[in-house]
Amino acid sequence: MKAIRKIINNLPTILTALIFAIATWIFAVTASDPTESRTYPRALEVDVIGLDPNLMIVNEITEQVTLTIRAPSTVLDQLENDSNLINVTLDLSGLDAGVHTLTPQMDISLSPAEVVRMNPSTVFVKLDSVISEEFPIQVKQIGSPAIGFELETPELITEQAVISGPQSVIESIDQVLVEVDVENVSEDIQRTFEIYAVDSEGNKTEGITINPSTVQVNIPVIQRGGYRSVVVKIVTSGQIASGYRLTNIYALPPTVTIFSSNPSLVENIPGFVETTPINLNGASENIEISVSLNLPEGINVVGSQNITVQIGIDPIQSSLSYNDIPVRFEGLDSNLKATVSPETVNLFLSGPLTVLEELDPADIIVVINLSERDPGTYQLTPEVLLENSELNVDAINPNTLEVTITN
Repeated sequence: MKAIRKIINNLPTILTALIFAIATWIFAVTASDPTESRTYPRALEVDVIGLDPNLMIVNEITEQVTLTIRAPSTVLDQLENDSNLINVTLDLSGLDAGVHTLTPQMDISLSPAEVVRMNPSTVFVKLDSVISEEFPIQVKQIGSPAIGFELETPELITEQAVISGPQSVIESIDQVLVEVDVENVSEDIQRTFEIYAVDSEGNKTEGITINPSTVQVNIPVIQRGGYRSVVVKIVTSGQIASGYRLTNIYALPPTVTIFSSNPSLVENIPGFVETTPINLNGASENIEISVSLNLPEGINVVGSQNITVQIGIDPIQSSLSYNDIPVRFEGLDSNLKATVSPETVNLFLSGPLTVLEELDPADIIVVINLSERDPGTYQLTPEVLLENSELNVDAINPNTLEVTITN
């Protein structure tokens, strides 16, 4: 009993000492690891959770927040070194379609720590129901076909498209379209086009899913009565220069559309119209010329009455051999002399026939470069120097020569 009484009598002293010890400990800890407030150095991503699959967010929401955190400096240091220790979520669980103002939730893995400021502190969210609706696909034609042609009714492989998205957006759709450029077409159109939706003012609708996203459109293009497309037949006279050959000849455009007030005249055309004759006598280079068409009386051409004719003319290529062409040296030091075996080579050259026939073998130079060569025996390849860049060296026989350099 005396011991208990003694403890009771000393209890105030013991409590005072305990409080003093705790205070001393808190002071020591605080002094070594002071509590402070810091703005987190990086913006943190906001994770959206709990969204009903039958709803969707239709406005742009805040995706990042900045935080000011109060905690001991050692805790703040750890948080700043590892952003994964802080989780920011925006919980949409249980929300219906409409407008909502929500506060992001913070989860900090270290303690003690508290968020004293968050920017923004609230997030405005607009939710809308997700619906799907079927719409007919319509063809919007841009431009006009070529003169003398007309378009028949477009045919679509798929005539309906299912559009999914926010209810308010789906309800604003006025038309679902494919846009087909028919400017100056003269042949059937068979292509795949992208499908898109517009509102009543013609503005393209965004934020929706269209299935299918593309569709094949076929538009038959027919020629009107009294009009007909025919090919252009180029008429020439004379012969090009000797030693040259004609490489190509074509008209621009290759076909023309003719018309007449008397459809029977057009029907009696054999399928082509001729140009006025083009004189090729002595031609030795490419020709580009504008010529008129030889049209029967009562027949006219849609557009320009002249066409451009392009004719390609190139030299005839051939190959000739040149024997016993002497080999020369260049770059040999004046204190040295050289011999080569064999002393001549045979050459095979190719190029325009006219150039080959006019080539004088004395103008062909075959050299071996001996610059910086010391006395000795070498196996070297000669080089052929030709003034005319149109000529090519096909072969040298032999293509390696033995060169001996002596003092």
